[in-house]
Amino acid sequence: MNGTPARHETIDEVLAALDNDLDRCVDCRDAGGYFVAVYRAVTQRVRDGIERGEFADGERMERFDVMFAERYLDARWRWEHRELVPDAWRVAFETTAARRCLVMQHLLLGVNAHINLDLGLAAAASTDPGEVAELRDDFETINDVLAELVDRMQASIAAVSPWTRVVDIAGLRFDEALVTFSLRRARADAWDFATELTSASTTERLEMERRRDAQVAALGARIARPGAPLRLLVGAASRWERHDLDDVIRAMVD
Repeated sequence: MNGTPARHETIDEVLAALDNDLDRCVDCRDAGGYFVAVYRAVTQRVRDGIERGEFADGERMERFDVMFAERYLDARWRWEHRELVPDAWRVAFETTAARRCLVMQHLLLGVNAHINLDLGLAAAASTDPGEVAELRDDFETINDVLAELVDRMQASIAAVSPWTRVVDIAGLRFDEALVTFSLRRARADAWDFATELTSASTTERLEMERRRDAQVAALGARIARPGAPLRLLVGAASRWERHDLDDVIRAMVD
């Protein structure tokens, strides 16, 4: 028996778990650390916002944020213990293990799985049936935090990886991931997904989650392996990137 994933009750416990995971990524040279670094910064910012009273219901927001984080932490634990994980996370973990992508691709693979799949599921799970609308304002606030930090990280990545800009000019458009992915669209879709889940039966919810996972995994595959000739350009650019994971992460979060 491999045991079960740890469960967390507070954001402070989640932050400690993310710190441990980030240390693991650096020690193992796991490119998934790029996403973990960004997500850790988002979680810290949410905790600070709760303490400053930025959310309508701080207790509910903490519950929501913990459920959201545990979607990633649970998937990571299960992957390490060779258990089944959502296909969206499988694509991300397989790709980061190979480390054959640009930093921005690795980051977007985590963002894709966590926003396009996990965010709606966490929002639906954190509220009672029929009450998800009460979460809307806080949902938008947490997404504004995410958008702000991803924009900042993108600027930092451009500083340590100038080839990302070259690829962007060539047409890959990593900020939209082949035009299909955009954070604004993902946030809106996640909210629609959450509201649909709360009005569905248990059987319907399972089927909706399965379909959603397949769609998000397909988008992740496109992020990881864009079509030719852009794939060739990405391959060339990745060879010129800085690959000291610790240094790149430090540049991203400083």
